[in-house]
Amino acid sequence: MRSTVSGWLVALAAGVLGPAAGCGSKTAEGPDTPAVVNELREVETMIRATSGAGRRPTRLADLAAYEQTQPLGYRAIKSGEIVVIWGASMPGEGQGGGTEEVVAYQKKAPTEGGYVLLHNGTIKPMTADEFQKAPKAAGKQ
Repeated sequence: MRSTVSGWLVALAAGVLGPAAGCGSKTAEGPDTPAVVNELREVETMIRATSGAGRRPTRLADLAAYEQTQPLGYRAIKSGEIVVIWGASMPGEGQGGGTEEVVAYQKKAPTEGGYVLLHNGTIKPMTADEFQKAPKAAGKQ
């Protein structure tokens, strides 16, 4: 039993299972993952945690409780490198569903292309043209 547990711990520490193991992530992540993907994954966590029961994050202050636990995502929003469509929500973890609407995106996505977070939890790169044509989540920008 001890060797099995040790083996799992080593595999997790080495990233063999990846950060997405067991969390429903829809983005392959590994050692070559761009930093923005990790930032968007943390943004997703914060938006999911503040969505539901009629609640939706409408400003950075709504995410302040997660500054310590999701520091990459919080700082990226605060610095303006990640833009959140305020008022948008995401389904709770494990609820499935969601749409292909953009909920958050890399600041340069509208003009140069970049990574986006979709309502269904997918994080993917888009060209500027794809971003302009992509549906955006309801909310205020």
